[in-house]
Amino acid sequence: MMTRKTRISMVVLILLILLLLLFWLLYVLFFGKEKVKEVAEVDQVAEVTESIQDRPTVSELELETERETRTNTSDVTSLSKTFVTRYGSYSNEANFANLEDVLPLMSEAFASATQKMIDEGKVPEEYYGVSTSIVTVTVDEKDETAGTAKVTITTQREEAIGSPQDTTVKYQDIVLTFITEDGSWKVDSAVWQ
Repeated sequence: MMTRKTRISMVVLILLILLLLLFWLLYVLFFGKEKVKEVAEVDQVAEVTESIQDRPTVSELELETERETRTNTSDVTSLSKTFVTRYGSYSNEANFANLEDVLPLMSEAFASATQKMIDEGKVPEEYYGVSTSIVTVTVDEKDETAGTAKVTITTQREEAIGSPQDTTVKYQDIVLTFITEDGSWKVDSAVWQ
């Protein structure tokens, strides 16, 4: 017959073995997956590296030309987007705030003509609002030496007459001409097509 002390020792030993087994299972479940993930990630990186090396590379000259084109047109492009989004959005409740916002982006001559229009303009009594968003921007011409550029922007315009809920959507182009004044690009004209 087993003594009580022997039975307790056996139960403690069995519990200790079960506890060790539980720790081992937890280790395998949590840390074993990490090892498998690491091996899988290393394999994936190797596959990606192999597939990248198989692709033909762009020549350095072509790459430099592409970078230069993007750099040269990005300033005019980003200025065009900012200008047209504000210039083309209007509400009679804002009293020409859209035009006042873009005065600093205009050449002196264009800003002067626009300010005159703001001063002499009459706000309609009936609700009128238009919201403009950019669809595409195309740099038609850009001459850094002459300090001129021409950009055509396709826009989507939502126009509301009488009530903000009565809207119609239309697509309209606007052509911007740029000049350089004081070392930076300025919008010299904006013509809706």
